[in-house]
Amino acid sequence: MFGSEVYTDRRYWEIDLLRGIGITMMVVSNFVTDLWLFLGYSSHRTFWMAFAVTTATVFVFASGLSMWISYSRTLEKTPRPYGKYLRRFFKLFGLGLLITATTYSLGITIHFGILHLLAVATLLGMFFHRFGRLNALWAAFFILGYLVLRNFHDGLWLLPIGIMPENYFAPDYFPIFPWFGVFLLGMTAGSVFYPDGRRKKEIALPSNPLVHFVAFAGRHTLLIYVIHQPILVALLRLIYGPLPGLPV
Repeated sequence: MFGSEVYTDRRYWEIDLLRGIGITMMVVSNFVTDLWLFLGYSSHRTFWMAFAVTTATVFVFASGLSMWISYSRTLEKTPRPYGKYLRRFFKLFGLGLLITATTYSLGITIHFGILHLLAVATLLGMFFHRFGRLNALWAAFFILGYLVLRNFHDGLWLLPIGIMPENYFAPDYFPIFPWFGVFLLGMTAGSVFYPDGRRKKEIALPSNPLVHFVAFAGRHTLLIYVIHQPILVALLRLIYGPLPGLPV
């Protein structure tokens, strides 16, 4: 299950490891958020806020890196591989809408969370792939652009680009500005270290069981992301009983 036999020239363990680190950190970060939302936990807030931003950065960066490798290889076989990535968009955005509907029923609506972002980034990534290393400049545009857009306020319909209503809050909010910039940094790294979607040099897979386990998690990030919150909330209910704001 965790062995090196899953790694061929189609998968790279270091990419799965990075994704696995990201999803592991996200589970921890979201658990702390649940404690804050439902049980009033408020200790070490500065640390946990920094941890959440770092977590999201690792996860989105790894997604951009994976996009570069996947799209580079697909282009070798299909000059216009739009169908594959349109299906990925609808899959991710559909799951995002399901999360929106579920959280709306709980009164803590996630309008444009990380799955919405990654769905849109999949479509945009096809266009930006052509820029290769120049994506670093586009990344700076999206990241620095956020510093401007955050000063503007409007209705919910502009949430995807980073313009919010005043005093807006959502437990999961990843607008295109700045987060698509982080995605593009991942694509830039891909253009440097995996120029045609393949490694420049072989990297040996360590025998450490922890590395294998985290890489295994990295191969199943979407599944873990979808199921981890219901499991965490169920555990909290099991330990603490009914939680404020949730149906009994």
